[in-house]
Amino acid sequence: MELKTIAFDVMGSDNGLIPAVDAAIKLLGEQKDLKIIFVGDEATIKEALLKKKYNPEQVDFLNTSQVIEMTDGIMEIRRKKDSSMVRALELVNEGKADAITTGGATAPFIAGSFFILKQMEGVERPAFMPVIPTLIKDKITLLLDVGANLECDPQDIEKFAIMANAYSKAVRGIETPKIALLNIGEEKSKGLEVHKEAYKLLEANSELDFIGNIESRYITSGIADIIVADGLTGNIALKAIEGMAKNLLTEIKSAITKTFGRKLAALRLKGAFKEVAAKFDYKNHAGAILLGVNKIAFKSHGSSDVKSFYATLKMTYNAIKNDVLNRVKTALKVK
Repeated sequence: MELKTIAFDVMGSDNGLIPAVDAAIKLLGEQKDLKIIFVGDEATIKEALLKKKYNPEQVDFLNTSQVIEMTDGIMEIRRKKDSSMVRALELVNEGKADAITTGGATAPFIAGSFFILKQMEGVERPAFMPVIPTLIKDKITLLLDVGANLECDPQDIEKFAIMANAYSKAVRGIETPKIALLNIGEEKSKGLEVHKEAYKLLEANSELDFIGNIESRYITSGIADIIVADGLTGNIALKAIEGMAKNLLTEIKSAITKTFGRKLAALRLKGAFKEVAAKFDYKNHAGAILLGVNKIAFKSHGSSDVKSFYATLKMTYNAIKNDVLNRVKTALKVK
């Protein structure tokens, strides 16, 4: 059985390496065709693995002496050549792993992916693409770009749509994904010039099921399978959704526990509250793939816990399993 291999950078996230290690062991127990190379301080990683049950054949280690910190800039990718992030990226670039997962700093990760993994032919700007829960049961929306680039041109946005379309077909199994452009109104005349021109390109592309503009209030409606945006707009939208979901759930919890009567009523609705909380908890959808580089690269939140790392690792595994890289290249008509 050929193993699918993930180079897992377990250093540099806010909560230390234990949540990362625990998440990896959980997924290894479920996927017998998966191998994880733990990249980082080997002694500390092995200490975290003590008393854990796992198949040793599914685990390997690459010891490193440096860490890319959350406060580090992009040039640390050049300076800290023995950092866990750089060495994990090199493992993937050298073909010793099929993909990388990290919870480390975002800017160095993007820079490292550019420098080490390189961009796909014909792609000027790779894009970060997380998944967004929707009001429709078991349906998610893919949103990109959410911050890999602050500025994009219309051709970039069209390529985001092409790549996400291929990903959605391969991983989500959606035969004809519906694609929308994030804008300030539904009319095709809305937005800046970049949005108007992107609209024309998306509308003219016969290989895409483009349904027009979508306003940010409808992102979680489930109307679209894919929503494309410039990186600045997409990042603001993503952070607003995450913040509102977190604040709303906190407020609901506070309101239903104010009085004894409400607490009793809440007990009867506990299952419903947990279901809604799980759907809109971003930790269950924590991973974002960097589309447009020559390998599979996933980033988890810097504040990831076990749940978040597990979700991101599972997304990484599914991307390998469904041959996302080659599917995207085929869609872009590149080698």
